[in-house]
Amino acid sequence: MNRDLNTGGGSMPSPITGHALPIYEEPHISRVGIAMDAFEKLLIPYAPQTAIKGRMEVLRIRCLGKRGVPLPGLRLSQVSQAGKSKALTSFRDEAMARAEAAGEPFNPYRILYVRLDKKGTLKMLCRRILRMLGDPHDDVGNLDDVRLRLAEFMVLRGVELLIIDEVQHLKGSSNDKEEITDELKGFLDAGIVPVVMAGNEEADEFFNSNIQFAGRLGSPLELSPIDISKRAEAVAFKTFCKDLDTAMKDADIVRRLSGFQDAKILNGLLAASGGHVGRVCRIVEAALEHAIQRDADFIETYDLAYAVETFAIPKGYVIKNPFGQL
Repeated sequence: MNRDLNTGGGSMPSPITGHALPIYEEPHISRVGIAMDAFEKLLIPYAPQTAIKGRMEVLRIRCLGKRGVPLPGLRLSQVSQAGKSKALTSFRDEAMARAEAAGEPFNPYRILYVRLDKKGTLKMLCRRILRMLGDPHDDVGNLDDVRLRLAEFMVLRGVELLIIDEVQHLKGSSNDKEEITDELKGFLDAGIVPVVMAGNEEADEFFNSNIQFAGRLGSPLELSPIDISKRAEAVAFKTFCKDLDTAMKDADIVRRLSGFQDAKILNGLLAASGGHVGRVCRIVEAALEHAIQRDADFIETYDLAYAVETFAIPKGYVIKNPFGQL
């Protein structure tokens, strides 16, 4: 296991606790499953994501009760696994929880989150959303029928905000993509529901080729990588990593703190993630699985180095492994 890493000469750090190799037998297997499930449920506050949620909530509130008049929207594009989808889905979940806490009637359709497929037609998309809205006849009728019924169900189910993710799949000039784009724009024009459009960095091409639609979506939501030269951003990144470490310990996912506030580990996470907290989480997730599988007490640099080598580098996050030199 102490093989050379892609560090230009560095080698894998040695483990401190647990075994050198993962153990694929009970009780380790069960512990891994429980730990990974608990990790997925963690929600760590991060200022840029909080700002995104705030702007979406403003959009939702300003459009309440407004139907039949042109509505505004929002847009977001950022590299894959930067934390975009997590911000969108956690906003939906938090809004539902706030409504419940306020004693409002339960409405599972209040905020609708839809991920676009890479390929598909407008009719397929309309039918899928109708199924999400509980239409028992989603497969009945032609395109005009399902479009009309979708508009009716948006009102009937009390949808206050529609979030469309993976909009990079709409870039291009095929008839199917243009029809879907026109339909989503029509939701705003006809005052059916406000829309948030989100995608990876390729979504910029879609927005740039649909200037009028992009203009209706206002100034872009920001989820840029941190600029280490800006103290506030550096502090926010450090705080996020420290809070993630603490949350794992508090949830009994690990037995000890992993020391993510240590400067060397922070710098390694920054380099490996490109400054995107979503990618930090994916790297830590991979490292956590490795650590728990070998019965370690915490996530060690050994596990982080392994995660970068086997996950982050193949994903194209980084070229060299910063943890191989610790």
